[in-house]
Amino acid sequence: MNEDRQRGAVLPRGGSAQVIRYLAHQLESRGHTSRILCGSLGGPSQLSNAQTFYDGLEVEAMDYTASAQSYKEGGPSMEGPAPFHPSYEDRGPQAPDRIFTAVEPETIEHITRAWKRHLTLNAAQTDLVHLHHLSHLQEAVGSAYGTTPSVTTFHGTDLKLLDRAQQVTRLAQKMGSPAFLQDHLHPELSERNRDERLRDLERRYPLTQEEKNLLRTDWRQWPHAHTWSRRMRDHLQRAGRLVAVSESDRHEIDRLLDVPGEEVTVIPNGVEINNFAPRDLTDEQRMGYLRRWLVEDPRGWAPGQEEGSIRYSDADLARMYDTRGRLRPTLLWVGRYQQVKRLDLLLEAFANVVRTSQVRPVLLVWGGYPGEAEGEHPLITARRLGISEDVYFIGWRGHDELPLGMNCADLMAAPAVNESFGMVYIEAQACGTPPVATNTGGPATLITSEGPQANGWTVKPDDVSDLAATLTKALAHPAERRLRAQNGVEHVRANFSWSAVTDQYERLYDETLTQADSH
Repeated sequence: MNEDRQRGAVLPRGGSAQVIRYLAHQLESRGHTSRILCGSLGGPSQLSNAQTFYDGLEVEAMDYTASAQSYKEGGPSMEGPAPFHPSYEDRGPQAPDRIFTAVEPETIEHITRAWKRHLTLNAAQTDLVHLHHLSHLQEAVGSAYGTTPSVTTFHGTDLKLLDRAQQVTRLAQKMGSPAFLQDHLHPELSERNRDERLRDLERRYPLTQEEKNLLRTDWRQWPHAHTWSRRMRDHLQRAGRLVAVSESDRHEIDRLLDVPGEEVTVIPNGVEINNFAPRDLTDEQRMGYLRRWLVEDPRGWAPGQEEGSIRYSDADLARMYDTRGRLRPTLLWVGRYQQVKRLDLLLEAFANVVRTSQVRPVLLVWGGYPGEAEGEHPLITARRLGISEDVYFIGWRGHDELPLGMNCADLMAAPAVNESFGMVYIEAQACGTPPVATNTGGPATLITSEGPQANGWTVKPDDVSDLAATLTKALAHPAERRLRAQNGVEHVRANFSWSAVTDQYERLYDETLTQADSH
């Protein structure tokens, strides 16, 4: 590849931002020039600021700050000159980026026009555009960059929303329409009235158990599910070469979008192995970091309150020690407070372990954006289960601090179901912290749970008893944890370094450019 070739990237907010940051730095180190076209929020002191987050890279950002302020003051967030990009997830009523399926088609058209303007104004000479997720941005890139070859990486959240939208559409068509169900099952109804209406619908229509569960969704999020699903297929025509981050997602692209598997390249996400590495911390060093995160600079948040509203004292930290003065075995969970992450399931399993195990552990909850909790807030769940003195809420911290968090734990437990890939699992392995995950989706291929090459544990999905038993077993056998920790480090270094992942993307870029030149 020539050094003057440009790489363009259009990024929505999300975990894909971490992927593109590491990938772009790798490409720059190899002599390529990358420009990142993305959204930005807040000033330079905030990690959501694009220039700060992508430090050292060329960035052309659409600044969402005015739209966020408008939303905070009761106005719209997606109707100004720099409208918020919608989300593939329901982030809750306090978030300005509404879920795609709740956004009116006219608003999507406005957002698309805004991105066409932004991309056209910044459309320097570019050889290839790499997009992340499937959305209206494919249309905007087509307008701004014409026939420039493109690559689109699916990161899973787009596929999960498409799957849900298709399910919702089929159910709504069976029972009337999303508008009917939205009105008939409005969340502001009393619980009694809502339950009565649900039972009435279940009597009137032959529904499977899965459909009955789906009927209990918040129908305000789905009025445009059918329209959005149809447009996703239109965007596919402009997506160029397709990439999935796992074999399970390649199958999902085939199932949901009718794209044969051979037309999708699987390239996994990577790990910055120089940062995510074992540190061999002493108890004193671990407590020093925990004290900083929990006492000196707390960022955990209580329901309806701001970052830092959950605060701890030195007396609270003293509970982390056992009667011999050693730190108790420590579990770590990492993520956002989404129901798909199954933090509630982990808390229930953890409560079982605390009640029955001779090795009484501590649970560190790392993550959660203020105002973006789905379902019961985990602080309330912990109190209800009687484990609030054993669970510590660290809050959301920068990705650069996560390796230290991983090294402060003996196990990383994240029982999400059907994760598309699961970077957090290989990040834990890279740090020598064996992960516990479900045997579904990406983690089923990342984690070996049996045999001499075992590098973590897998459990049955949504099975509290299996999860509790596995945690108890892992905590009771430190020698086995050490063996699986070493296997995990070797596994990641051999397969998931960003250097190895970038090699695969470079080959794909070359193939895409060669194919374009031949036409």
